[in-house]
Amino acid sequence: MFDRELWHEEFFDQWYLKYWVRPITPQKTDREVDAIVKFLELTCDGKVLDLCCGQGRHSLELARRGYQVVGLDLSENLLAESRRLADQENLPVKFMRADMRDVPFDKEFDGIFNFYTAFGYFESDRENQAVLDGVGRALKPGGRFLLDYPCLEGRMADWKTQEFFEYDDGTIMLHEMHHAVFNQTIKNDVLYITKDNRRHRTGFTLRHYYGRELRCCLAHAGLKVLAVYGDTEGKELTHNDIRVLVLAQKTPE
Repeated sequence: MFDRELWHEEFFDQWYLKYWVRPITPQKTDREVDAIVKFLELTCDGKVLDLCCGQGRHSLELARRGYQVVGLDLSENLLAESRRLADQENLPVKFMRADMRDVPFDKEFDGIFNFYTAFGYFESDRENQAVLDGVGRALKPGGRFLLDYPCLEGRMADWKTQEFFEYDDGTIMLHEMHHAVFNQTIKNDVLYITKDNRRHRTGFTLRHYYGRELRCCLAHAGLKVLAVYGDTEGKELTHNDIRVLVLAQKTPE
């Protein structure tokens, strides 16, 4: 059984790479990188941090387009995959291992982004706030932050407590979601069952922040919300949207 307290150190394994990441199409990554470049107003002489870069799909695409990128993640497994892909294409991306609660930079980046639900990993508000505080420290004055995050308001209209997926190799993934309404925490239990009946149990936790809360957390980190969007095209956020893009800027000192 996986360790619920240490899920963020255990979940991002080879199973995650194979069944959560590899089905993502290059076209989806391209659209997301288009949004990152547009909303962060990136220039090729600027520097951008991919916070919780995972296997590096955004970092690598930004590097292909000529941007200066640093990718930060805690998972050695995902970083190894990032570095392998970067070496394969000879892309000049710096990938480094660090905890997102202790971002080791000071006024270094023109832009930072955090994509694919990589915020809210900790049930403690203090720890989640530490992530945003680190973003505030790492940005240059006037630098921008783009957060891609689930929009619970939209998700609740069609909330499912269970779902399953069957993959091309015959593996089935069972996904059960436990929503603790009062403390806004979603605990996810995941079970993989392969065609030859191998089983792998894992899971993850997400502390959900509603918009007003998130705005306050960003303000505490010295970040002012500039805009919120319902998709990567920049459409207005509505109660039907299941994801939100939050664009914030570090206030001048």
